[in-house]
Amino acid sequence: MRKITNLILGLILAASLHAQTTSISGQVADTSEKKPLANAIVSLLSKDSVLVKFTRTDATGRFQLSTDKSGPLLIMVSYPKFADFIDELTATGSDLPLGKINLIKKSVLLEEVIVSQKIGAIRMKGDTLEFRADSFAVRQGANVEELLKRLPGLQVNKKGEITAQGEKVQKVLVDGEEFFSDDPAVVTQNLRADAIDKVQVFDKKSDQAAFTGIDDGEKQKTINLQLKEDRKKGYFGKAKIGGGLPGYFENEAMINVFKGKRKIAAFGTMANTGKAGLNWQDNNKFGGGDNFEFDEEEGYFFSYNEGDEFNTWGGRYNGEGLPKAWTAGAHFSNKWNADKKNINGSYQYYKQDILNEGNTTSQYILPDTLYFNNQLRKTNTQNARHQLNGFYDLKLDSLSSLKITVKGSLASARNESEFISNSLNEDQQKVNDQVRRLFSTGEKSQSSISAIWRKKFAKKGRTISINFEHQYNNNQTDGQLKAINNYFNVDGENFRSDTTDQKKDNYSQSNALNSKISYTEPLSKKWFVEVNYGYRFNNSKALKSSFNKDNTGKYETLDPLYSSDYAFDFNTHSGGMNFRFNGDKITANFGSNISNANFKQTDLARDTTFRYNFINLFPKASIRFKMGAQRGLRFAYNGSTRQPTLQQIQPIAENTDPLNIQVGNPNLKQEFRHNFTTFFNDYKVMTSRNVYVNIGMNLIENAISGNDFVDSLGRRVYQFVNVNGNIDYFLYTGYWYQIKKWKLNINSGLSANGGKINNYINKIKNTNTYYTLGGNVGMWYEKEKKYSINFEFRPSYTNSKSSIRPDVVTRYWVIDNELSTTIQLPRKFEFNTSLNYNWRQKTDVFGKDRNVFLWNGWLGKKFWKNDAGEIRFTMNDILNQNVGFQRNASSNFISENTYTTLRRYWLLSFTWNFSKSPGAK
Repeated sequence: MRKITNLILGLILAASLHAQTTSISGQVADTSEKKPLANAIVSLLSKDSVLVKFTRTDATGRFQLSTDKSGPLLIMVSYPKFADFIDELTATGSDLPLGKINLIKKSVLLEEVIVSQKIGAIRMKGDTLEFRADSFAVRQGANVEELLKRLPGLQVNKKGEITAQGEKVQKVLVDGEEFFSDDPAVVTQNLRADAIDKVQVFDKKSDQAAFTGIDDGEKQKTINLQLKEDRKKGYFGKAKIGGGLPGYFENEAMINVFKGKRKIAAFGTMANTGKAGLNWQDNNKFGGGDNFEFDEEEGYFFSYNEGDEFNTWGGRYNGEGLPKAWTAGAHFSNKWNADKKNINGSYQYYKQDILNEGNTTSQYILPDTLYFNNQLRKTNTQNARHQLNGFYDLKLDSLSSLKITVKGSLASARNESEFISNSLNEDQQKVNDQVRRLFSTGEKSQSSISAIWRKKFAKKGRTISINFEHQYNNNQTDGQLKAINNYFNVDGENFRSDTTDQKKDNYSQSNALNSKISYTEPLSKKWFVEVNYGYRFNNSKALKSSFNKDNTGKYETLDPLYSSDYAFDFNTHSGGMNFRFNGDKITANFGSNISNANFKQTDLARDTTFRYNFINLFPKASIRFKMGAQRGLRFAYNGSTRQPTLQQIQPIAENTDPLNIQVGNPNLKQEFRHNFTTFFNDYKVMTSRNVYVNIGMNLIENAISGNDFVDSLGRRVYQFVNVNGNIDYFLYTGYWYQIKKWKLNINSGLSANGGKINNYINKIKNTNTYYTLGGNVGMWYEKEKKYSINFEFRPSYTNSKSSIRPDVVTRYWVIDNELSTTIQLPRKFEFNTSLNYNWRQKTDVFGKDRNVFLWNGWLGKKFWKNDAGEIRFTMNDILNQNVGFQRNASSNFISENTYTTLRRYWLLSFTWNFSKSPGAK
């Protein structure tokens, strides 16, 4: 039999000499001991499991075989007492190196290997966890977000934030590339699940570590969505139109036109149901604030909002107010010339209008008394933003590359606000009241261009990189303030009144140049050193003008008390040295950067100059123990400084609220933070079991804290001062498990956060001690194509007290419960309902009942081929009980905020999922 087999294989080999061949090579090793496996059988099979060719590995575990077959094939590696390795590959007629193939012993199979469905519903490739999308059932037409909720170890909350094995996902890529400038909300909520072949979850190394091959400890939890091959040819997308009462609408559309590595996509949404907001994008996506903060480590000023209500720039919609949102975007990316050239660009547009009415009740704790404040407010904010991002990546040769990145944005904003408030003393007697109106408009432009050149040398680990960046920011805000304040004596008589009526003009500009050079050198096979030097220069200015009304009724009289004109110039020299150890099971990093910043602040209005010279040290250290493919323990320390903002140090007053005036402190020093973190993760795919523990603590020297003075009229004047003894901590644990017999998924967790904050109240030092304890238990069960049910129970307890009044303790429970189910009905009908019960314990300060039953539901009907069409009837807040609510307890005050939010409405919508993919099955 062996002779016959050899004869057949010889004939196949002879025939292949006359055809185009694919040469396949690699090395087989033991995962646990990292030893090569000699005489392992390497088989090449067709897709229907017919043997094409086989060979054995040599003494070093290496193998090589060739075939004239083209297209998709299977490779199988077998060795006694080891689990078989099976993977897919595509024969293209050229060399196909597979690198190292690690086999897993059967004795540790339950801990390391992956259950197979088809060729593996879940599998491990190195440190990457890979899910085959088609192995996890989702409804027809579902988006990627619904798919991610089905994957073991992944969670998606109401805001769209994704957590994988206890860590927040920072990036969502498509075929390894940024898609719409790496905007996760656009990808997960608009890309269809049936277009995805594989979902890969891994820790993405920093760009520098990926280039040098030296692990620097900087990682981001990342999800990569691999598209199906047939979806890379043709187009697919969806369109939705919906309307209802009272006056609600929800429309969206997205189209993707892919051909190989070229991707073209566009999307647009318009809705007033809250769904089409900015989701979990950061506030700076919408423009940030109108002040500047000096970031010593990065070496430039960036926008920063210090709580000034004249700040017109809003952020994402978080459920507060009634929103209208419009979004649009376009994306283009392509690779060519054997991937040596890569271009990627996107444009996005956001427009958001929010109407809101709310009430805030606060209790302030003073050394000798308490006082209370009640505030009614009406706000109307409008924001619009155009954003453009792109890069061009060029591989100059096999060892060097050049990447050029450009970013730009243009934003406009408008804000109208009205506040009516009153303050009461401990005996509930009125101390003051106020009527205040604010109006502001603003425009902001931001741009940056950067270039980075990288080069590797023949010696492994020896690299050099040089980068250059230019940034420009321009912000203009104009506003109007009018406030009428009345003050009352103990008899309730109005004995004093004052009025503030001013025009506010704010302008700021920043122009920065940054450069850095980094060099890495191997000290041994596992030890490396990295040295760097950077120089940064910034020229900025900020003008804040307050004008009083003159006798002619025009706002032309400058108020110097609330006006400033500053110029800022600084340059920074920085350098550092970091050591890296890259072992098989241990990676470690330690080192430090040091910088010297010369900072000059000129008050042009008062002809005074402040000079600062900062010497900053940034020590860092981390060590990671790899205990398995998905088990690890990491310790890290990071030392960093935090500079005071310009608004905190400028010796001028800010009177946006005349009853709460901030005064700058030019003697304010930078604070230094010691950050300690520990993270443990253990994930077992066989049982879908995941355990993680995340612990962290911050110790702060010269912490920037508050110094408040409240007079007998209820007026508050505050500034920032340095204090010692501040500390904060957190603990998050999670446990996921699947009971295979019942197909029941269980998740649970515990959390704790708290700390100690020192500040000054009426010249007396106050120490506020606070903590919040929480937990969650959830269960999810699904019977494929029939129904699914999900339950969540989330209790939390908060405790806060101040040393100036230890008899006044704030404590309360909050419990959130959620039950939801989806049922597949006959004739392609589908029904969903969810019930949330939010219980908020009453406190001594807030005696009103804020408990809410929120009941939502929808009924859908699918039709057309492949269920491409759907009509859906949706009811939001069926019981009409929804109440916007937020409670905050910190320092020496507790506040409760209620606000307008989306309540009962119904919506009738039609959705069409369309696609045309040549060659699709």
